[in-house]
Amino acid sequence: MERDITVGQYREGEGILRRLDPRCKLYMILAYVILTLLSGHPIALGLSTFMLIAAWGMSDCSLMAIFKSARGVLIMLAISELFSLIWLPVTTVLLSCWRMLLIILMSVIFSKTTEPRDILDGLREGFPIGEGGAMSLAIALDFLPQLGREMERLKTAAASRGALYDEGTLFARVKQTVPLLIPLFRSTLHSAGRLADAMDMRGYNSGVKRTRMEPLIYRRADYIAMSVLLVYTIAIMLIRIFL
Repeated sequence: MERDITVGQYREGEGILRRLDPRCKLYMILAYVILTLLSGHPIALGLSTFMLIAAWGMSDCSLMAIFKSARGVLIMLAISELFSLIWLPVTTVLLSCWRMLLIILMSVIFSKTTEPRDILDGLREGFPIGEGGAMSLAIALDFLPQLGREMERLKTAAASRGALYDEGTLFARVKQTVPLLIPLFRSTLHSAGRLADAMDMRGYNSGVKRTRMEPLIYRRADYIAMSVLLVYTIAIMLIRIFL
């Protein structure tokens, strides 16, 4: 379980994408998601695929690690698209699956190349989001891996007492996992309470503007990335208008 919930788990590396300003990366991922959702033509999706390959090449993340991180979401996507075949044409379902696959993989690349602290600073300085909202999003990203670790610990403890989670039908496995949700939520609430107490002890106030030891500064690579994003946006719009 811990290996499956990896959104928000930053991995150290030396890729070009990691050195971009977090505000620039947030603008890029937001624009990419919107433009990909608007892309209904195969040529537009092919251009979005090229952008995904370029981002992967600059991220120094292994392809296996990216697909492994998105494994759970990809399984749910495959199941939902299979059910869609009952009502929709095959072409429509394939284009929808292609579109969602691009968004999921790009989101995984973004989470692996951007620290949660940088996401917080990027949201605070690059978007009209208050300090409280930005901090809530950053804490939520930190809690996702913690939920995976806690679930894995509970499953290991239950397995040591004789519980079998790898045997039986899918329904039986789900039924055996449900009782673990109560101690999982209890542990999550306990961790959230400790975090709130720690923030109160340090005098955290969401209404006060926070400072940063290293201010965010746009560099040459950021301007190049934004220029590429502008060209990509114009190309998608032209394809949508004329094709």
